[in-house]
Amino acid sequence: MKILRILLIICFLLIGILLEAILLIRIETYYTIKRSEKEFLNKYEYEDFSQFKGVYMGIRSYDDSGKIIITGTIEFLKNDSLKFGDYTLKMDTQDYSIPYMHWICTDKEVELDTIRLKHLAQTFMKYKIPRLHVDTAGNVFVYIKEDAHSFVRFANENERLKRSKEYTWKKIKNTDNWYK
Repeated sequence: MKILRILLIICFLLIGILLEAILLIRIETYYTIKRSEKEFLNKYEYEDFSQFKGVYMGIRSYDDSGKIIITGTIEFLKNDSLKFGDYTLKMDTQDYSIPYMHWICTDKEVELDTIRLKHLAQTFMKYKIPRLHVDTAGNVFVYIKEDAHSFVRFANENERLKRSKEYTWKKIKNTDNWYK
């Protein structure tokens, strides 16, 4: 009976230690995300993202050789025609060169502006974020963590009001026009 009681106490202690470790990991993750958000805003609060208008860009993974695989959708093609195109590209992590690019487009005969896409991908990498989306209205959606919006900068007050029907946005303290 005494051995069973000691084993039960040890089990409860181990469960307590495990729960405390899980809680500490969650707290550390929370503060890491907050720190990343703050660092991003300190650097890019007033950044002009207009070159990304109509572009969704995200880091999907890495290939076997360590190159970054970036995928996304671009709503412009050469001459700014409004045909949609999905793309995949691989980028070298050392010099940000792009040895591979592939487009999937709705109109096979349209020439594609691959130089612009390469430039956008290289600019995207300087932000050190997993995803960026600037819609055709000019709203900027920044993802610090892969699975959720970290924050949004609305193109204007009408866009914020329109988007407020979808979600309740809170202005980030002491920022130009950024919301969570």
